[in-house]
Amino acid sequence: LNWESTTLAAWGSGVRIPSSPFLLKFFMNKFKYLIFSLTFLSLNLWAEEILVLPVKEVIDLGLSAFINRGIKYAEQNNISTIILEIDTPGGRVDAADIICEQLLKFKGETISFVVNWAWSAGSMIALATDRIIMAPGASIGSAEPRAGLGEEEIKDEKIISALRARFRAIAEAKGHNPALAEAMVDKDLEVKQVRVNGKTEILTADDLTSLKNYKQIKIISPKGKLLNLSYVEAKQLGLAEGICQDRETLLAYLGKENVKVVEFSPTWSENLVRFITHPLVSSLLLGIGFWALIFALKIPGLGAPELVGITALLLFFWGYKLAGLAQWVEFLLVILGIILIFMEIFILPGFGITGILGILCLFGGIILSFIKYPITLPWQELERVWIILLTAITITGVLLFLGFKLLSPEKGKKGIILSQTSKSKIEPSENVGPGDIGIAISHLRPVGKAKFKDRIYDVQTSGEWIEQGKRVKIVSQEGNIIKVKQI
Repeated sequence: LNWESTTLAAWGSGVRIPSSPFLLKFFMNKFKYLIFSLTFLSLNLWAEEILVLPVKEVIDLGLSAFINRGIKYAEQNNISTIILEIDTPGGRVDAADIICEQLLKFKGETISFVVNWAWSAGSMIALATDRIIMAPGASIGSAEPRAGLGEEEIKDEKIISALRARFRAIAEAKGHNPALAEAMVDKDLEVKQVRVNGKTEILTADDLTSLKNYKQIKIISPKGKLLNLSYVEAKQLGLAEGICQDRETLLAYLGKENVKVVEFSPTWSENLVRFITHPLVSSLLLGIGFWALIFALKIPGLGAPELVGITALLLFFWGYKLAGLAQWVEFLLVILGIILIFMEIFILPGFGITGILGILCLFGGIILSFIKYPITLPWQELERVWIILLTAITITGVLLFLGFKLLSPEKGKKGIILSQTSKSKIEPSENVGPGDIGIAISHLRPVGKAKFKDRIYDVQTSGEWIEQGKRVKIVSQEGNIIKVKQI
């Protein structure tokens, strides 16, 4: 090639430019820099990412919503690896089951890094991941089903059997030892490490009944004791594949030191949902809501009890709606119940079919808001619901007792029962007594004014609503408190 006679055509023009070896080398060097820059840019644009999701504190429905958001983010952004950093004493099994379903459907790799505890429902979530890695001092297991706020042990064999089967199925789906998974749930299950045909296996006592020749090495989980494994034991038994000090050590163990780590944390709304759906908070909201509605029925027209009751119940429902439990049917039932109850308070006198239907709709919507994806049979799942409702009713009773006790005029306070005043002169009540008949000159809801012997008195009913103009009779008199009923 004669470099002196070579020419280059300028891009976009017909100008002929004389070339030389020096000029050609110049363009080639620039071209190499361009290729290098594009390669570096592409490596940064398509660098591998890992999503880290914390599973901490009590497992509840708010946590399942958070994990669902994280998994959807990973799928939408082509993130193929999710690490769950687990540190939980357990929680709601139904919430853990929802999380397990989401993990089982994820197409990428899932890794549990147990930094402290993976107990109860936390062990269920760990078993639903592809790999389990533990930190020094961590433990996993103790998944015995319990019910209620008092953590009462469930002894129903149907519930234990159903949960044990669920643990086994999840472990088998992810390649973990199913016998270890079952022993975390059922304390009556014995698990042994044996030698069968030259291989070391971990089997339940039931599995061993079908084997004739095996050599027992040791008992891993004796009968009468739940299985809970330390990080060392889990590693020795093959449940945990490795032990890592912290996240940096874990990434190095996985060979992903230089990947981009995307760490998710719950939003304020998800934290609020977790707070509202906690059994104690749910019971408190329901208790306040019931107390306020009963107070409004007893002493209508004040406004504040009605506002407090509606706010507490709607806050409860909003939390369960965001958690994915309550749907529009439950919402409509709750709203219909509140409307019917307040129709009974403000429109219809007494307490009849409207109020009863309102209470039934309200309770029906609340009960349905608790239940979704039950692992056990419906009536067994309802046991937990009834415990929360009974706790709420107890709170209601305590608040009612304190409310009427503290606000009673007998305590020398200006209570709400006799807080209404009249411009008419009120005569002393010594002039009337039980058996006297008069006329209600205002609505008695349940307090108001009545006229006896051409004089006006403050009166109150036992809770019923008496319309203005109706004849009333004095049934009792305690100091200046005159109680009447309609005749």
